[in-house]
Amino acid sequence: MYYFNAVSKTTVSVSLAVLLFAAGAHAQVEVDEQGAAASAAENVEATRRLGAITVTAQKREQSLQDVPIVVTALSGELLSDAGVQDIKDLTVVTPGLLVTSSSKQANTTARIRGIGTVGDNPGLESSVGVVIDGVPRARNGVSFGDLGEIERIEVLKGPQGTLFGKSTSAGVINVITKKPSDELESIFEVGIGNEGFLRTSAEVTGPLSKTVSGRLFGVYEERGGLLDVKTGNGPRTEDETSQYDFYSVRGQLRFEPSSDLEILLSADYTDREEDCCMGDYIAVDPARGPLITLLAGGDGASAFPIDPFDRVAFANRDATQTTEDWGVSANIEWQSGLGELTSITSYRDWENGSGQDTDFSAADLWYRDDETSRDAFATFSQELRLAGATDNVDWQVGVFYANETLDRTDFITYGNDYFFYFQQLLLGASGGAFDLSSLPGNIYTGEANATADVYEQTADTYAIFTNNTFSLSDQFDLTVGLRYTIDEKTLESNFNGEAGSCTTALAVFGPTGGLTPTLCLPWTNDNFVGVSATQDRSDEDLSGTVKGAYRVSENLMSYASYSRGYKAGGFNLDRSQFGPSDPTPFQPNLDTRFDPETVDAYEVGFKTNNAANSLFFNGAIFYQEYSDFQLNTFTGTSFIVTSVPGVISKGAEFDVRYLPEQLEGLTLQGGLVYAETQYDDFEAVDFFAPPRLPGSTISFAPRWSGTLAATYETSFISDWDARFNVSSRFTSKYNTGSNLDPLKEVEELVVVNARMSFYSDNSPFELELWAQNLFDEDYYELAFDTPLQGTAATQTAPGTAVGAFLSPPLTFGATARVRF
Repeated sequence: MYYFNAVSKTTVSVSLAVLLFAAGAHAQVEVDEQGAAASAAENVEATRRLGAITVTAQKREQSLQDVPIVVTALSGELLSDAGVQDIKDLTVVTPGLLVTSSSKQANTTARIRGIGTVGDNPGLESSVGVVIDGVPRARNGVSFGDLGEIERIEVLKGPQGTLFGKSTSAGVINVITKKPSDELESIFEVGIGNEGFLRTSAEVTGPLSKTVSGRLFGVYEERGGLLDVKTGNGPRTEDETSQYDFYSVRGQLRFEPSSDLEILLSADYTDREEDCCMGDYIAVDPARGPLITLLAGGDGASAFPIDPFDRVAFANRDATQTTEDWGVSANIEWQSGLGELTSITSYRDWENGSGQDTDFSAADLWYRDDETSRDAFATFSQELRLAGATDNVDWQVGVFYANETLDRTDFITYGNDYFFYFQQLLLGASGGAFDLSSLPGNIYTGEANATADVYEQTADTYAIFTNNTFSLSDQFDLTVGLRYTIDEKTLESNFNGEAGSCTTALAVFGPTGGLTPTLCLPWTNDNFVGVSATQDRSDEDLSGTVKGAYRVSENLMSYASYSRGYKAGGFNLDRSQFGPSDPTPFQPNLDTRFDPETVDAYEVGFKTNNAANSLFFNGAIFYQEYSDFQLNTFTGTSFIVTSVPGVISKGAEFDVRYLPEQLEGLTLQGGLVYAETQYDDFEAVDFFAPPRLPGSTISFAPRWSGTLAATYETSFISDWDARFNVSSRFTSKYNTGSNLDPLKEVEELVVVNARMSFYSDNSPFELELWAQNLFDEDYYELAFDTPLQGTAATQTAPGTAVGAFLSPPLTFGATARVRF
């Protein structure tokens, strides 16, 4: 049945594109010969533009067809047509890219060819880096929101171990925004849509003097809730969630005191507030333990829905998310006698407060408050590059330094129902023999802090690199890149909270007693109270690449490459404790280090275009072998990072861009990726790396993924033109859980966005009609084990209680724009 639905949606998408073309062709019949000739001339110019796509994948401007790397190049025009405004929207135009969010939008993770980093642990660096105007961002969730007009985005696939600041093991999303213009231009737009969507933005750019130009952009956006909320007895009163509002401003000044010197100063500030993110239920324990009693008689909150896409969530506490993000940078390019000297200096500050109903139910069990549970990054970076060229060599050398400070406070507070809930669990487990009231002190009572943990991490990165292309003949180029990196990190952890029950459990039942694991859960373990620890680590790595490119003919280039990628090790920023069989049962494990992740990647590919430069077809096969793959797993009680010995990703991918000469105005761009990304065989003995992992396909790794964007431009009415775009992506089934629980699997899906624009050269006004997720495709972004939802608090049995963060439904609206 699903295959029928997927094929039907694909057929409808193609039919829609054909109908749009047919409508445009009908209108074109009414255009006079002069207009037809002009249209043909414009199409010839479009063909030339297609052939001249320039990328900076090797930190210098090159034609896309000359770069021996798999790069998906996305123009600002295509990004606008596809409705791309943030990193998650990129998936509809980038084959092989998957971007998901979890318990908060700040926990956003990008994956390429199935490789990425689960984002709920800030101690993990990103496998896919995001670089904006030469400045690397600390994590994917700290990445770009709305940046105003974008020149282009380059998605580099495979490890990038030489350039782009921080070395990455899976790829880089390189964002280039438009610089200030030498001509005065301004744009003002207002957009409205369903679900309470409103967006207003304004941008102005132009000269301030003969040598100075500027650009200023501002945006405000808001949206209503996408899920209804059952609040039980409160104190939460808001009955919707996933609503947000934010504003952002961004300014740039470009100084050109001479033809040899350009200085670009940039500053931006964003403030965002939202109620996010709540999960719906996929599976629940039929008994649900004491929750049945706690939720009886409420507002239907005990009647968990069968279909998660009823979009009903359960929470009695607020889930306020507040994010403040700002930064400044200076980019200096000087054509010196030694070569082009580039200096990029930046400072960025990002802070997120995370409120959360942690038990994902309408019972008042436990929660986080956005005032006390916060993550903050402060990052300074400096890059210096010197590049030049001779007749046979394009050379480049550089240094990079970054200082990153990560502050994390994790305060979990007991709700008013926690004592009753836990009491009933223990009475049931002990046959009524164990009563919490017998414990010394007043624990598990409402509004007390179960945890009050503070983490302070500092990280310094030092790197020296070189990247050089040798033209050994008119047809053969050899590129060699090397990078030596030192990463030094220090973590100070301070654990605190109310007194717990673990000490009593160990004394009464012993380390393997029936109730000890429940009484020694991480947040109830009083062995953590007042404990502090300091950890240090230093990693060194030599990464780089060797690429050989052979131009078979003017229109065909083939290449082969080897690359080594590296991602730094780090520390797990969550409570970790020894098990009952360890020499020190249920004592804090204060060594939470995990090793660096490395990859050896091999790739063979080709890039080709026809004589008219109207068809570009590129392809590659790849093999990537990862060592010490950093796996972050939520166990239902805490996040645990383990190093899996090996992961192998292999497959093939193809990209196409086509301007059919016989169909004026039509542009096609798309791609297809086949990737087998699997764990190697290894010994898995515990829940953090369960026995089902060895040899299995890793999470978020569909075998097939593809995108197709069709854009058609034509005359419409009188002197008005129309532009139609349909952008779609397809993925085969994949699992969204790091433990590969079958309940967390997503079936094959097709997501389609569509947009229609109307404009005239004789008018400053434009109108757009748009729809995101046109066919209202339902799927999980991420599924997870829901804590405190079964008959056992430890939740170690997969499938006991599973929730999911859902994809956005169909949204649609209209945008009016004025250009001067």
